Amino acid sequence: MDRTGTERGRMKPVGRRRRPWLGVLGAVALSSVALTAQAARTVWDGIYSDEQAERGRVLYADRCARCHGDSLTGIEAAPALTGTAFYSNWDGEALEALFDRMRMSMPQDKPGSLSRPQNADILAHILKVGGHPAGPAALDGQPGALARTTIRMYKP
Repeated sequence: MDRTGTERGRMKPVGRRRRPWLGVLGAVALSSVALTAQAARTVWDGIYSDEQAERGRVLYADRCARCHGDSLTGIEAAPALTGTAFYSNWDGEALEALFDRMRMSMPQDKPGSLSRPQNADILAHILKVGGHPAGPAALDGQPGALARTTIRMYKP
């Protein structure tokens, strides 16, 4: 007999072997599916609330309209925030890129002076004017929250 208590030359019956790596692979696959589903989110998925867009309308009128115009069509050097000119630059981009541009460089006379919630409210107004539907929850302006939301001119 050897140390395991079996006779030499006789194999010990092998039961089901544990394969912990299969569980890890399964978890990775599920995470990948979840991220893919999150990545498919667009501005057409009701990502802001009507109340938030209304707050954004008031802020926009006070802080943005003098450069971008009352109807968001742009004035002189300030670009349009809706329509084909806007989407020619932003279609397919992450909504977070637009949010960060607003947050860091606007308003032109006081860049970075608006809070994250104020920028989120203004962005909700921009989405509403662009014809994107409201939903039950407000747009989240926290870092990374908008990274998986894509700007699309047309509903997918």
